[in-house]
Amino acid sequence: MRRSLHTDEEIAFLLNEATGGIPIAEICASAHVSLGTFYRWRRRLGGLKPAGVARLDQVERENASLRAEVQRLRAALLVQPLRPKPQRPVPTEGPALAQGPRHRGAQACVGRFAFGRSAN
Repeated sequence: MRRSLHTDEEIAFLLNEATGGIPIAEICASAHVSLGTFYRWRRRLGGLKPAGVARLDQVERENASLRAEVQRLRAALLVQPLRPKPQRPVPTEGPALAQGPRHRGAQACVGRFAFGRSAN
């Protein structure tokens, strides 16, 4: 996208002139911009004074640096290898196997459909 030939402070000054009562067509002719550009500036900067525009510029730079930091952190997370989950030991003896089924009607079946009821 092409950069503007006018700084944000100049744009705020021109917008402030328009609120002071100078016709917009005259402002656009003196600044060598189209009416569409002027209204785009008004939509972007609203009723900010030149001091507010300087603060807006500072906030935009701060946001850009924070976005760059977030991107850098995301890239660092993607580079780290994933740690494998520790495997729990499978009990071969003990109370977990000695209890048997935990609900009525269950049988000691194993496999894909072990949760289903039998048709006894």
